[in-house]
Amino acid sequence: MATDLDGTLVTGGHLMPERNREAIREAQRRGVHIVLASGRMHHSTAEFAAKLGLGDEPVISYNGAMVKTAETGRLLLHDPLPADLADEILAYAIAHELQIHYYLDDVMYVTRASHWAISYYERTGSVPVPVGDLRQFAGSEPTKILALAPEDQAERLLAEGRRLYEGRVYVTRSLSEYIEYLNVTVSKGRALRFVAEHLGIPLEATIACGDMINDQPMVEAAGVGVAMAHSPEPVRAAADYVTAAGAEGVAEAMEKFVLNDQ
Repeated sequence: MATDLDGTLVTGGHLMPERNREAIREAQRRGVHIVLASGRMHHSTAEFAAKLGLGDEPVISYNGAMVKTAETGRLLLHDPLPADLADEILAYAIAHELQIHYYLDDVMYVTRASHWAISYYERTGSVPVPVGDLRQFAGSEPTKILALAPEDQAERLLAEGRRLYEGRVYVTRSLSEYIEYLNVTVSKGRALRFVAEHLGIPLEATIACGDMINDQPMVEAAGVGVAMAHSPEPVRAAADYVTAAGAEGVAEAMEKFVLNDQ
């Protein structure tokens, strides 16, 4: 079972309902692989794997651009942005005066410690590293570039990014204020297929839970796709099951599809 973190397994960046935690423990006891799949950096996602006692299970981070094992940090998959596209996105962001986070070698670089960077740190625990002009990284291959903007502006940036980089960059939205730019090969769905093959599990024997459009490829790819009640309509439409309202949707899905002995 693969599950997104923010808005799915946890709320407010840190809070996990005890019912979700208990359902995961019981599923583990029955031999189910629990794979966390987040837009967050690897270290931030792996911290939850440690809290849940998931052992050295694969962890999907950066919306599927990276897969590492939770405890040993063994790299299984990494698809960074090509340097020419990363430089193009960076130039676009600077020209439009966007706040961006530049993820290189699992470090989050920012121009300055803005309220966006501080808010991200408070939610995920990922420490921003202010470096001034991000163009010093020209020619690098970052795992991800993240643009941050108010929700109404983010809607426009998503549409514009998909138009500008169609067929060249995967542009998605992980939270209402976050627009993510990744290698065109990347998605949580692709990562789920990779992890299932790595574990020797048929794709039809997988379940995936999510709540945002960056989760939709994973929800569509899984044997059973589960959308949280508050998910946007396209995610709910893609799912095989939509949970009831509330923060315990992961537990609800596990109780229905994994822990139901009938």
